Amino acid sequence: MTSGICDSPVVAAIDIGTSYSGYAVQFYEDFKKDPLKIFSPQTWNGGKINLSSLKTPTCLLLNEKQEIEAFGFQAEDRYANLCIDKENDKYYFFRRFKMKLIEGEGLKRTSMIEDETGKKCLALNVFALSIKCLKIHLMEMLKKQETGVEEEDIFWVLTVPAIWNDAAKQFMREAAKKVKKSY
Repeated sequence: MTSGICDSPVVAAIDIGTSYSGYAVQFYEDFKKDPLKIFSPQTWNGGKINLSSLKTPTCLLLNEKQEIEAFGFQAEDRYANLCIDKENDKYYFFRRFKMKLIEGEGLKRTSMIEDETGKKCLALNVFALSIKCLKIHLMEMLKKQETGVEEEDIFWVLTVPAIWNDAAKQFMREAAKKVKKSY
């Protein structure tokens, strides 16, 4: 972040990774003192062994109405319990879905994506809901830390793979726009 490019006091970068996802935050005041001071919270906890990680698995669990149930470690744990209880048939569980979308005919606004059991959802919604989960987590973390940062104070960055074409990058922009101020 350099002066003039961004007037926001905070920059937040969201990364939907192939296997793991997360985010990083940089405060402009910190940047002026040390441009390399970037905050990447270690607040992803998962599993019964109480693992703490900088990132969380790229997993999204949706209910039968295709609404968010859980994301990341929580999605894995919740889905595993649903499977054990044989109650998973009405749920959608997506994991490691990012690169599936550039296989075959490529990524399009109307692309469908299959969950682990073959049920299909609109890929744009799966990405938008995943971004939303990370955004909510980030905003909750900022609130807990009593930073006083509001959503409108943040310049948002969404990472995309360098190998993606312009259509795929536009797809990610559209997914992010679906999330904007939606929670």
